[in-house]
Amino acid sequence: MSKSQRPIEEFFLESLLLIGLIAITIVMSVDFYFTKFVIARSLIIDFAILFAITTSFIFYKLGQFALAVLWIGFIIMAAMFYQSIKADTITTSSMAVIMVIGFCFSVLLKNSISMVCHAITFTGMILVFGWQIAHPQLYGKSNANDIIVAGVTYCILYIVISYSSLLLKNRYNEMIKSLDSKNNELIEQANEIETQNEELIQSQENLYQLNLHLESIVQVRTHEVKKQNEQLLSYAYSNAHHLRGQVARVLGLIQLAKIDTDLDYPFLFQHIEEQAIEIDEVVKSINKELESEADNV
Repeated sequence: MSKSQRPIEEFFLESLLLIGLIAITIVMSVDFYFTKFVIARSLIIDFAILFAITTSFIFYKLGQFALAVLWIGFIIMAAMFYQSIKADTITTSSMAVIMVIGFCFSVLLKNSISMVCHAITFTGMILVFGWQIAHPQLYGKSNANDIIVAGVTYCILYIVISYSSLLLKNRYNEMIKSLDSKNNELIEQANEIETQNEELIQSQENLYQLNLHLESIVQVRTHEVKKQNEQLLSYAYSNAHHLRGQVARVLGLIQLAKIDTDLDYPFLFQHIEEQAIEIDEVVKSINKELESEADNV
């Protein structure tokens, strides 16, 4: 999957891990330069965060997205709670990191897992502030008033940030689902149009083949009609030139018999018979010619 096709949660986690790695490297350099890691607490917290980032990055690369988020979130959260309890004063930086963790839980995890993580984190915040309220002298306070104000403020901020980011995440997911649905509809419409185009092309091809077939049929029929016309013309020609002479002679003999009563009838019948035989031969010849042309068609 290309970077442009990855879910935004994966891109956000990968960017967060890279930024966190750069940040913890800078923090460790500063701690080493100013304190030479004399304070064991700073050393523990820095290496715990570095360990969380590197192992979480390994989980992410192995495809364990949720595990990577939970791993880095809870380890850093535990380190911040540890720093809040062990510090000599009330530290705002630790609670600021907790706010970031809550935001990450809302953005990167599903609603059910996210709510469980928020409950654990919020419970941890209450316990930490409860410890500080119970021991204000450990943090340079004569009473717990300032700690109570800080605790209430940070708890409210955590709820606001976590809930707001959760709402934004849900709204984002709804928009993504809507876009996916519309995209699927567009894909289906495109597929339907493509199918219709293919059917239209096939219909055009069938029509083209049919036109070619019809043209061939027309040519054959035209050729047959032409042959038949030629046969009719041949028959008409034979009738006009071959049969007409014999028929005319027969009619002439008959007319002669009507005029001349002393005619030699045997001679007349002989000539009529001869003309009839010639007519029969011509008719047979015409029939043979028509039959031969009909077979060729």
